[in-house]
Amino acid sequence: MPKLFNEFTNRQGLIVFGGEASWDYGMVITEAPAFDRAVRKCEAVSVPGRNGSILFQQDAYEDVPRTYKVCLAPDIKDLNETIDWFLAWLNSKSGYQRLEDNFEPEVFRLAYYNGGTEFSNEMMQYGEANITFVCRAERFYKTGEAEKTVSNGTKMWNPTRYASKPLIHIEGSGTFSVSISGKTITATVTDYVNIDCEAMNAYRLPVENMNGNISGEFPNILPGENTIGITGAPTKVTVVPRYYTI
Repeated sequence: MPKLFNEFTNRQGLIVFGGEASWDYGMVITEAPAFDRAVRKCEAVSVPGRNGSILFQQDAYEDVPRTYKVCLAPDIKDLNETIDWFLAWLNSKSGYQRLEDNFEPEVFRLAYYNGGTEFSNEMMQYGEANITFVCRAERFYKTGEAEKTVSNGTKMWNPTRYASKPLIHIEGSGTFSVSISGKTITATVTDYVNIDCEAMNAYRLPVENMNGNISGEFPNILPGENTIGITGAPTKVTVVPRYYTI
């Protein structure tokens, strides 16, 4: 996916959504998106006779919209067909998809498109619209996608103020434990297991559920320096840190 994005970084106004680039659909971004940021999930309860409110803040954030002002100009197709072709691309993607653009090239988002877009009709010559994606709160750093081979005592530095939820890959045969930031996950492995600390799920590709082979807590990578603890002498352990900001 990063390779596809990098092929277009010199072009102005690019979106890559679900592995496909907006340029392939004749879309031009005419206005950069606003810097929208997510709202923290919080309930404020008013208490009679007391100043202020009692706050119930969660360590979680609401989805946030990301809107692009775009223009479609038909090439071979007429305007109506061009719009249908363009929207079919967006509507064909189910669930959260990877979204990146060249306005913030260092990050990507997880987003979905929910439809309901209205295009203007400029004498059948071109159409303009606001395209809105609904994004998860995180803006994931592409540097956090790099897989790192670790061993007992390896240091990892989280450059953000948010605890990330890594993808841990363990190879070997036996029972092994991986500890980060005071949380330990233990896995019984025959060849390998992937532990997704975001989804709280263990699996082997393509679809084998391995949750019955793990126990303990899913580790986070806290802001700053973290020390990896490994027991049981696995053949190999890798970590994809998934650093993000809000």
